[in-house]
Amino acid sequence: MDGITDAPFRYITDIYGKPDILYTEFTSVKGLILGKPAIQRMLLRHKTETRTIAQFFGCEPEYFYQAALVALEKGFDGVDINMGCPDKSVFHRGAGAALIINPSVAKKIILAVKKGIKDGKEKYKIDRYITVSVKTRTGYREPQTKEWISHLLEVEPDVICIHARTFAQKYSGLADWTQIGIAAELMKNSKTKIFGNGDIKNRAQALERIKEYDLAGVLIGRGALGNPWVFTDKIPTTEERFQVLLAHCKKFAEFFPTTDLSIMRKHLAWYVKDFPHAAEIRNELMQVNNIEEVKKIISKTLKTL
Repeated sequence: MDGITDAPFRYITDIYGKPDILYTEFTSVKGLILGKPAIQRMLLRHKTETRTIAQFFGCEPEYFYQAALVALEKGFDGVDINMGCPDKSVFHRGAGAALIINPSVAKKIILAVKKGIKDGKEKYKIDRYITVSVKTRTGYREPQTKEWISHLLEVEPDVICIHARTFAQKYSGLADWTQIGIAAELMKNSKTKIFGNGDIKNRAQALERIKEYDLAGVLIGRGALGNPWVFTDKIPTTEERFQVLLAHCKKFAEFFPTTDLSIMRKHLAWYVKDFPHAAEIRNELMQVNNIEEVKKIISKTLKTL
């Protein structure tokens, strides 16, 4: 998720949630290859044995090829191609969900990444499994799952993750998991695995979806905001939430020592819920610029609970 799943977020999620796989925030292949500093920091990572995938967006196959090489050089375990982002600025550049209406380019991008990974494994002497995956949606304005997924299967990515909404829906309405069921049927005779995504709120629900639709896995995005425990059966106490909130702030400062904490404010707000006067505390946290200010607010709040 853009501006959210940065290195500190992934670290906290890894430590307290222990998911099977982590994804970077989606990164512009063009910005990466042209050397923009702000783009480079999106691919910072912490030491972990958890499979970590570099997620990219764009519309130029040649840049995707080069980005795949960079991902392998940095030690990532796979490359994920974003073909589902509904942001207008991304869409108008022909990237993200715009590739749903341009399947010929989408297929060229997948092939470019596959070649980049093949060449990168030889160049960097890598013998571990490196995946090529696609994150997408069910269609443009209306569901067109069968047609769209059939195009992608022609070039055999290792994994296709489907968010059960169309581009037009963005994040509104309910995710239509019957469309994921349609895709799962298509993939039964292929080598490609399918992940489902959309409105998953806890581990139990994820496992139900996996069983119901015979999936290889389920991705959780918005359900993990301020809640790394979503991947487990744990329900944290308010004090535990605050402890992890502080740990998140400290890890942010480690990764980005010259950046003030204002970028973290949205994360702080997501942690603060399910106790009296939580809204008031969230408002206070929306003003902080450093860890000391966060500590004062938390200390004051805990004394009143």
